[in-house]
Amino acid sequence: MTRKINVAVFGAGYVGLVSAAGLAAIGHNVVCVDIDATKVSKLIDGEIPFYEPGLSELVLKCVANGSLRFTSLPKNAIAHGEVLIIAVGTPPLEDGTADLSQVLSVAKTIGGQLEKYAVVVVKSTVPVGTSDLVTNEIARAMHEKSLSVDFAVASNPEFLKEGDAVNDFMKPDRIVVGTNDQLAIEILREMYQPLCLNENTLMVMDARSSELCKYASNAMLATRISFMNEMANLADCVGADINEVRRVMAADPRIGAKYLNAGAGFGGSCFPKDLRAIAAMGDEHGCSLELVASVISVNDAQQSVLLEKAKYSIGSLKGKRCAVWGLSFKPDTDDVREAPAVALIHSLIAEGATVVAHDPLVSWLSMYSSLPTEIFSIVDSPYEAVVGADVLFLVTEWEQFRNLDVSQLIEKMQNPVIIDGRNLWSNIDFTQTEVKYIGIGRHSFTANKASASVQLRAG
Repeated sequence: MTRKINVAVFGAGYVGLVSAAGLAAIGHNVVCVDIDATKVSKLIDGEIPFYEPGLSELVLKCVANGSLRFTSLPKNAIAHGEVLIIAVGTPPLEDGTADLSQVLSVAKTIGGQLEKYAVVVVKSTVPVGTSDLVTNEIARAMHEKSLSVDFAVASNPEFLKEGDAVNDFMKPDRIVVGTNDQLAIEILREMYQPLCLNENTLMVMDARSSELCKYASNAMLATRISFMNEMANLADCVGADINEVRRVMAADPRIGAKYLNAGAGFGGSCFPKDLRAIAAMGDEHGCSLELVASVISVNDAQQSVLLEKAKYSIGSLKGKRCAVWGLSFKPDTDDVREAPAVALIHSLIAEGATVVAHDPLVSWLSMYSSLPTEIFSIVDSPYEAVVGADVLFLVTEWEQFRNLDVSQLIEKMQNPVIIDGRNLWSNIDFTQTEVKYIGIGRHSFTANKASASVQLRAG
């Protein structure tokens, strides 16, 4: 039977809260600390600050059985923990580098109050070399307080997908531990043992390799997305169908089917931030990462594809009423950080259009909250959003949007034009309807141009 380990998790944000609840669920005694006393108070009352499927139920269960507690006092968490997990935010600075101020602040706090051996785990996504900085910060704080306690620092990057984070934590395909301290390795091996379904799940390596793992993984996935978006743009130009191209590519076992969907570009809290951070890391060390820079460039350009398709189809958008379905950067989350829909709305308003949006979870966008409702509004129903609309943009592929009621669109829209930014409705035959359907990479954008060009050459 696995020993119950006392764990303290610093940060009740996305990574911290999922990790705290997951570790409590597998039998450890967990204290989650956050300096935001209001957030802590709400968590104690069972209020989760963001939406993640299954997380609320898991937190409530663990709080009820006593395996998970919350506090705003770091001293209590440090006194409790044999393993101290740093899971605070590392937002990007203006130059793209990760802001480590919160990570190092926690390290300083730990160093100034540590009274017994502990393994300090860096779970936040951080640049290579951060474990060394954390070690130095703890040692410096201990020296200032005249403390002399042994400790170890380990890198332990998270691999959690928003919308499926609980499942990712409870059924991991890999757990990475980066440290050369043997005692730390054994303690973390014991802590994660219930999650290691086979001997290869836990991957132990040096700290710097571990720190690079998360960035490299996200950069690879983002590269696949940007590559497919480039191929989709080419498919539009030559009159091919990216869905058929994808089907052939996915059949190759060397490639596989995941992350091959063309669309409106990627967003969220990880891919854009991590790509900029790894590019900045390369610049800092004199290592030009040209492929990563290209992935960023392609994704930035992809943000304007939906707008350009609409302008090509219906002309000027000034005075047009635009419906937007989906605001979060992906389904099953309320996260709108760097969401393609937010960029699209900004562009539509700049073009002089009015926007009515709907999302199953997002009912408010702070950046547009000051706009009058006749310019921008969010409504409760997707079909309420299309009333009087000249064009419908599908930006987030929520499952709720899959079964499209075409008759309602025709009845309610001023002009039934669809810009399907995720090819969600690519299997629907619109040819016998009034709907003008435009997908991504499906020769609906420039097919007429290509046909005219062929006819011209033939003539």
